[in-house]
Amino acid sequence: MSVPPDLPALHLLNSVFAGVTGQDLYLAQQLKAGIEQALADGGMAAVAGAAVAGVTPAAFAAAVQALQRKFTGEDDVRHGFAHCDAAQSPAAADSLWTRQQVLDALKRLAPYPEATLLITNLHATFCPPGRRWTPRRREAYREVLDFLAALAVARKRERATLTLMFL
Repeated sequence: MSVPPDLPALHLLNSVFAGVTGQDLYLAQQLKAGIEQALADGGMAAVAGAAVAGVTPAAFAAAVQALQRKFTGEDDVRHGFAHCDAAQSPAAADSLWTRQQVLDALKRLAPYPEATLLITNLHATFCPPGRRWTPRRREAYREVLDFLAALAVARKRERATLTLMFL
């Protein structure tokens, strides 16, 4: 059984907008469709800070972040959201880069009792399109995933709830 391709995005929306969706996947699906439509039409491109030809995970994450700020306001301290895009750095497969990016994101999420950290394009960084997964690549990818999960657990606030997502 394979995971539907939009399940991580729906989980992200349910995490960030739990007060709106009430953890209802149907409402999250409607919100996701609206965001994707706005990105495709170019309506949220200016808000998200990117001109989008297709809906990429990074553009979707930027749109969710912009929508969260617009919907809840800057002074809302209930739920934080941070995004790290592994495709933004040529050294993304390096654990030092990922460590620094995650630490910076966790610093931004520190004031929030509930937070979501989304890391996109890490999979494609280890195995670019058109390349094959080798045992060495798969092991390196697994090590970075485990490292990031352990780092997030070790560095988050003690009583905070952190959702770590890889998309």
